[in-house]
Amino acid sequence: MENNIPLFISYVISLLIMIGLPVLLAFIVTRYFKVSWWVVLVGVLTFLLSQAVHYPAVMGINALFNNGVLPIPSEKWVPLVNGVIGGLLAGLCEETARWVGFKVLKQKAERYGSAFALGVGHGGIESIILAVLGTGATLFTVLFYNAGGEVAKGISTDQVQYMLFQIEQFWTTPWVNGLLPGVERIIALSLQIFLSTLVWKAVVDRSFVWFLLAVIYHAVVDALAVYLAGIGWGYWAIEGVLALFLVLNIYLLYRFWKEEKEIEEEMDEMEELEEGEEPDEEDDLPEEADEANEDDESSLDEGQTDLLDEETDLDDTDAPEDDAEAADSILEEDPR
Repeated sequence: MENNIPLFISYVISLLIMIGLPVLLAFIVTRYFKVSWWVVLVGVLTFLLSQAVHYPAVMGINALFNNGVLPIPSEKWVPLVNGVIGGLLAGLCEETARWVGFKVLKQKAERYGSAFALGVGHGGIESIILAVLGTGATLFTVLFYNAGGEVAKGISTDQVQYMLFQIEQFWTTPWVNGLLPGVERIIALSLQIFLSTLVWKAVVDRSFVWFLLAVIYHAVVDALAVYLAGIGWGYWAIEGVLALFLVLNIYLLYRFWKEEKEIEEEMDEMEELEEGEEPDEEDDLPEEADEANEDDESSLDEGQTDLLDEETDLDDTDAPEDDAEAADSILEEDPR
């Protein structure tokens, strides 16, 4: 380590990416899309569920090859066969688990942000597990390996010497190799989010085509990586090819996000209009009632005025009769 501190630093950077990036994305996604953390948690569970099926399936197929049930391909076909079988198994197991996750979420998965959140949870927990059990464990071993302690435990001297040789070789590798785990996880995380988007569309649109596309796309990417490694390609060369998928994933995610954002904005506007019309109708009812009351009051006033006019007319007709009666009484009293 004393002679290759840059390598140590690059591995630390990879660990920070593998652990920090998923956590950061989870916070950004839940805040920006206003998605519940339960969606991220379901993404975590979908990965664990898929691996609980994936690894036993891989072991079972290997047993079928070893037992002669399935014919072992020739050496030149082994990388391709391994890639195809491994890619299809990963695609079927993980996409099915994602589909189940979206079905469990129901209304929480109606918005497009849930696809991002579940993808971050699914790919994020994978990245964190590999950081702890893979890259982190390796770095811890090369830093704190105790040869004397291992011999005291009963480990053979040959094995201890071989381990020391491996540690020495580790520190002679170029420092840029320490960035490989981080770069690989960035590509894988973009893939997991994109695959979650495809499965989300399969659930929301009720279309099996999107699910099938997710399985095939996953199988192609994984199969290509396994095949290139099997034919002897270097790590950076493989990551360079996979980086093309990174660019494609980001572009397609942007397109999906843009389309779904427009759709959701239109839906929100329609909901606001529907909610706004109901209060207006309710507000019109009191106004109409007030107008009706005013009309009733005015008609009552008019009615009262007419009654008063009729009484006045009656008084006017009675007045001459009273005058005539008074005149007669005077004539009767006059002695002349």
